[in-house]
Amino acid sequence: MDNDIMRFLFRLEEWTVKVEKALIVLFVALMISLSFLQVLLRVFFHSGIVWLDPVLRHMVLWSGLLGTALASRYSRQFALEALVKFAPEKARRGLAIFAGAFTVAVSGLLFWAAFKFVKDDFASASTSFYVGHFAVPSGWAHMIIPGVFALIIFHTGMSLFRTVDPGEEFRF
Repeated sequence: MDNDIMRFLFRLEEWTVKVEKALIVLFVALMISLSFLQVLLRVFFHSGIVWLDPVLRHMVLWSGLLGTALASRYSRQFALEALVKFAPEKARRGLAIFAGAFTVAVSGLLFWAAFKFVKDDFASASTSFYVGHFAVPSGWAHMIIPGVFALIIFHTGMSLFRTVDPGEEFRF
């Protein structure tokens, strides 16, 4: 591939990683703050915010899955990576390429299944939770699932480029 395209893709990946990290930090901070608020409301006022518990559950899902995508950026996600790390030096590159290609293939299948799941969620017009009178459709709440598989494909694909051509010209 052209060097300019590769530079753009690697910069895009670095920007994506920064956004993923920022979202995880934001979600964790919000989860801690909102959980603390809910406990205070329950203990001192014997009430709570009705919609907060389902929102927190979805935030746990979103932050956990974003962490999974971030782990794929650093090849710390699948058991195949352990096989690569413990393999003899001569076999590591070939096994790394195989593990990356396998990860992309499996993530592609899971992306397709998750996409169909979210599409069915929208088609059924089901609701995940209500914030006051506002209904949050399940499709929007579950949108992270295919999104994460797309991010895993992207990060793993970029790792494959690093493995196939480990030259310094593409590293930042």
